[in-house]
Amino acid sequence: MADVVVLGSGAAGLAAALGAALGGAEVVVLEKAPAYGGTTALSGGVVWMPGNRFAPEGDVEAAKRYLRELDLGDTNPALADLFLDDARRVADVIEASSAVEWRAFDYPDYHPEFDGGRETGRAMQPAPFEASSEVALMVREGRSDAAPQHPHVHLREGAARFLTEGPALVGGLIAGCRDLGVRFVAGVSVSGLRVDRGAVTGVANDDGDIPGSVVIATGGFERNPSYVKAFLRGPMEAPIGVPEVTGDGLRMAMSVGADLGNMAEAYWGPAVRIPTGPGAALHRMLLAERSRPGSFMIDRFGRRFANEGENYNDLGRALQVFEPTVFSYARFPAWFVFDAHYRRTYGVATMRPHDPDPEWLLKADTLEALAARMGVPADVLGATTERFNGFARTGVDEDFGRGGGYHDRFMGDHEADLPNPALGPVEEAPFYAVQVYPGCLGTRGGPRTDADGRVLSAADRSPIPGLFAAGNAAASPLGHAYPGAGGTIGPGLVFGMRAGEAAAGA
Repeated sequence: MADVVVLGSGAAGLAAALGAALGGAEVVVLEKAPAYGGTTALSGGVVWMPGNRFAPEGDVEAAKRYLRELDLGDTNPALADLFLDDARRVADVIEASSAVEWRAFDYPDYHPEFDGGRETGRAMQPAPFEASSEVALMVREGRSDAAPQHPHVHLREGAARFLTEGPALVGGLIAGCRDLGVRFVAGVSVSGLRVDRGAVTGVANDDGDIPGSVVIATGGFERNPSYVKAFLRGPMEAPIGVPEVTGDGLRMAMSVGADLGNMAEAYWGPAVRIPTGPGAALHRMLLAERSRPGSFMIDRFGRRFANEGENYNDLGRALQVFEPTVFSYARFPAWFVFDAHYRRTYGVATMRPHDPDPEWLLKADTLEALAARMGVPADVLGATTERFNGFARTGVDEDFGRGGGYHDRFMGDHEADLPNPALGPVEEAPFYAVQVYPGCLGTRGGPRTDADGRVLSAADRSPIPGLFAAGNAAASPLGHAYPGAGGTIGPGLVFGMRAGEAAAGA
């Protein structure tokens, strides 16, 4: 008999399982996929957790000012402050109770120029982890969107396996949970919640009921077309998360009358669609590629529309702008344009500099011919390129400020002989373009929760007994705000841990 049933095995679910087990509960983790880790296993494993042991003194209070700067009116201030106040404790508990070892990750906040923002010190990443063969085989195989050419799992001396990045976080948490007696079951489809007199008492699946308090950590709903159409704002054509994130947790929470929040929002980003077979494709986020010199982005009319080096979440939002004069989304499709020097110097998505040209890459000997292939006005593309090249030569983007802030420059090429590491002319033939789709790493809406992850009722905002939620399966307390690298996983760990601790005492 389980005291706590955790649905999902990404960062939030594993943190919940660890917290519940440390609280003395008998815990079972149920995973829909055949392996564990969810979208966390596809990530770089970076966590944004201010006040961590690598951060400077006073970082938590500075981070509170920073989150207030990012608030567009939909943040839950009490929960946002709680996340910051508890991040250090949770990070330390994870390190002490699992095989995760934190390392500082040199990366700036996404808006370091804002009050309280920092150029480094808030992000961490798990150290490479040599897992037993048994644990390593439990972890979902994946590749990082940031560096898709590098596998996360490396064989070492036969039985043991070397895990890095997201799989290191997943594997380290699994190892800690297993040491505490947590049971793991993969390939399980949960049909619904069991409810007795208004309280959630367990879950039902094909093999029967599993009793216990329930923590929903099933991820978002970006792979459910009907939910995407019903809830998300603007087009979203490129989900990055694993195929299993179809909103199962959302469906269960709605079935018991949960209050919902932040449903129109996701962790947005510009993505490339890579065909993998007839009618099949995967998506890769465009990350550092956009800050490399010798490139820019245009809308369907051939115009630049944003600082290409901006963080992916904010740039992803810009892809969804509706233009009423033409009654369409002017930036769908959008295009990432670059020249021959860029092509032989930098990678794009899964394409490395010396790889053969893939089928999803457009190529032409002139800008006019490239414009024809993209279906954009050649004269507009020519004028856009000429203006951009002028900015690249002076090092100052007078239209959108690319390379004017620390984040852009950090992501640029500091070895290039240019006045601005994020700006370089697009001038050497042949020319290339990749279609850019509005995508997301995961949705961030779901049932509203309290400080301990208890799901709140839509009727009176009181906790629904026995039901908890965390991670992308719950309404993000940060609202629109995406403060920095790991801004999804960090809060997922904190509120997952708190939900598990509370569920153990329920």
